[in-house]
This record gives sequence, structure tokens and C-alpha cells, in this order.
Amino acid sequence: MPTAVAVSEGWGRNELKFRLQKRNFNIATMVCMSTETRHSMKSGASGEQRTTRKITLAVLRQMRLEQRPIAMLTCYDFPTAQILADAGVPLLLVGDSAATTVLGEKSTVHATMDFMLTITRAVRKGAPGVFLLADMPFGSYPTVETAVENARRFLSEAGADAVKMECDRRQEPMIAAMSAAGIPVCAHLGLLPQHVAQEGSYRYRGRTQEEADRLVADGVALVKAGAVLILLEAVPDTVSRRMVEAVDCPVLGCGAGPSCHGHVVVLHDMLGLSSQTPRFVERLADLPSVISQAARTWVSTVENREYPAARHQYPIK
Repeated sequence: MPTAVAVSEGWGRNELKFRLQKRNFNIATMVCMSTETRHSMKSGASGEQRTTRKITLAVLRQMRLEQRPIAMLTCYDFPTAQILADAGVPLLLVGDSAATTVLGEKSTVHATMDFMLTITRAVRKGAPGVFLLADMPFGSYPTVETAVENARRFLSEAGADAVKMECDRRQEPMIAAMSAAGIPVCAHLGLLPQHVAQEGSYRYRGRTQEEADRLVADGVALVKAGAVLILLEAVPDTVSRRMVEAVDCPVLGCGAGPSCHGHVVVLHDMLGLSSQTPRFVERLADLPSVISQAARTWVSTVENREYPAARHQYPIK
């Protein structure tokens, strides 16, 4: 986007439109920055804003104790990680949702270990100060030994601070082993996208008292086994409230109501890049329109021979 704007400068008929669209996009990306995080930022010599401290698990725990909401977004690449870190997002999730949002697959099960490690490493380079959570992809934790080894790779090779795995009480020994190996784990409960083929639908979970009781009991058991974070996806707020009261770690929500300590949405949904978005996503920007207009302007300036101008060329000395 900055490149397109820079190229368009000086072309009077498009410049104002570009600057307005750039401003609107910048405003949208800044909406997710909490007031507290704004106070923890400073301007460098270049005028860019960057976080002043490393967000650690201890910081997230303190935010929970102080009842400061935790803003979280998905991220899959280096430049976007830079933008989100500069905006003050304290927690980024390199989600296996990249399989659908980036690769165009119909399911998250198509994200592989190699792919997830690569994009996690890219996000870490772009956002060294955030708390970085990486998804364990489908098929990467069939046994305790495999789970520990693959989780270790996310920390030692890709720079993640913790891993997230879709689970229930059956993965209690696995989380205990990962915790014993020094690997922080976020237990993902509720709607489990990797299990949709098995469960049959993307319907929200915790619909009945029995389901709600089971979710809370699973969360308590997994935290007792060593999970340091809980992520609840697509559950009623009553389930989230019970979970918050039952465990002593931060509880993050993805369409899980206001009781959670923090909230995450898929970035592409928030920016309008997805054809369909869940009911709990607030669309804060229309990025497709910005990209489309930039591309149209590029095509027009090339076809009209307005590019390259003299200022875009290298001189002979």
C-alpha cells in the first residue's frame, strides 16, 4: 500500500483519493489498539510508534488481574506483523486459519507443519515484542511424543512464545508432558475447526447445560495439567463467565462473549477480505476497495504512459 501511494504522488487526479483511502485504512488498523497499550508506546527518531516492552505471559497474567482487556488478532506475514505491532496489538495468533485466508483452502486442516513454522517465523521477525501464539496444525499432535517435539519446534525454530492446540480432556496427558518440557500451551475449547469433519458442522458449542458443564470441566482439567491460557471459540457468554470463574489463567474468546479476559478475530474478517464473516466479527475496514482502487490506478497510469516518469528512472552518470 505505501508503495502504491508513493508511486501515485504527483498524479493530481488520483492523489487526493489515495490519501483519503490510506487515512481510512490507518484509522481502521488503529481501532484495535487499547488505551493502556497506547500509554506504553513511544515515538522513535523516525516518528514511528513502537511498543516499549516485551509482552510476556507474566504481562498477560497481570492484565487479567487488573481486568484490562487483551486485544488479539491473527497474523500470517512479516509486513502485517509490523503494522499490528506498531498499532499496539499485544498478542498475535499465527492461526491455521491461514490455510483458508491465505491459501484459499476450504478447511484449516490443509495447514502443514512446514507452512506454519515458516509463517510463524515471519511474524516473529515483524513483531519481536508481542506475545506470539502459534497454532499446532491438524495431524501435528497424534501422540504425546510427537506433540512435544512439534511444539518445541515452534518455540526454538520459529520464535513462538506458546502454542495453541484444539483439545478436550483427552489431551490432558499431552498438555502435562508439554508443560513438563517447558512449553507454554493454550488449550482451545468450544468450536474446534480441525474437528468439523468429525463433528459435522460449525455450530456454536455449549448449547446445552450438559455441553456447558463438559466444556468448563475440560478447561479446569487442562489448566490443572499445565495449560497457561484458555481460548474459547463460539460459546455462549454464560460458559465463558463460568470458565473465567473456574480457572486462574487468562481466558481468551473468539466469539465467546464479553466475560473473557481478551478477544480475538481473524484479521482478514475484520478488514473485509473474507467473503463470509461470523456474526461476532466487527468489520472495521474495506481493504478490498483500497487495494482495488490502487490496482486500477496502476493499470491506468501504465496504459496512459504516465508511468514511468522521469523521477522513476535511473540516470547515466
